[in-house]
Amino acid sequence: MLHLTQPAVSKQLNSLEKYYGTSLLHRTSRHMEVTEAGKMVYEYSQQILSKINESLADVQALQKDLYGSLLLGASSIPGEYILPAALGRFQALHSQVKVKLEIADSTEIGQLLQDGKIEAGMIGVILENPVLKQEHIFEDELVVIASSQHPLTKKKSIALEDFLEERVIFREAGSGTRLVIENKLIEKGIAPDSLKTRLELGSTEAVINAVAAGLGISLVSRFAVQNRIKAGEIAVLPIDDLPLERGLYFITRRDQVISPLVEAFYNFLKDYLRPY
Repeated sequence: MLHLTQPAVSKQLNSLEKYYGTSLLHRTSRHMEVTEAGKMVYEYSQQILSKINESLADVQALQKDLYGSLLLGASSIPGEYILPAALGRFQALHSQVKVKLEIADSTEIGQLLQDGKIEAGMIGVILENPVLKQEHIFEDELVVIASSQHPLTKKKSIALEDFLEERVIFREAGSGTRLVIENKLIEKGIAPDSLKTRLELGSTEAVINAVAAGLGISLVSRFAVQNRIKAGEIAVLPIDDLPLERGLYFITRRDQVISPLVEAFYNFLKDYLRPY
């Protein structure tokens, strides 16, 4: 919270508009609307704040001299689209740290941790396993995707009924993403078996490729598809009446004290993910 009064906010806004030489908000008697210039300033501001948070994480990490091996596991979304870049930055700060990352579905990662084959993990669903300590670390956004040529892309948003009429491409049974989607449908009174499932594929990238080829629509993490959206190969279909967020969880064993290296990476990862 900024704890600014309305006059203070107006003064800051006027200063910004004077600096940029244009209106950032279009004011009417009933409401205010952000102008195109305002949207551009907002995007740049978000990038600046993101870099500030990154610098904080990097400076804090430099203050600790870490070494050793870090054995991690992750389900497909964090393992393929989040952790590689995060681990790269972590190792750049701590050159004596070696990392091994196992990627599997959430259930298997939980089992690897329970069996002592990894020290910690990052998964996309809460597991019913009392041995595991599961801490929410990030709120991931799921998006409905279609080929950029799909007829539904002409709509500003789609209804749940539109989604149910389409051929759906899913990950395999047991994947965290699929479990979350099925649970959200059940909350809406929709049986997952009623979907027109066309394909079940073993990786998120395979799902995205099938969607790009026009074989159907799907729901995936925005992390997984953001580059394909920018390239114009994939379109996001905003959907009404279906909340599409799910938690990502950092997991360790309850009966073990985590190593200083795991603790350092956990704290680093929280700071790394904050701008997103």
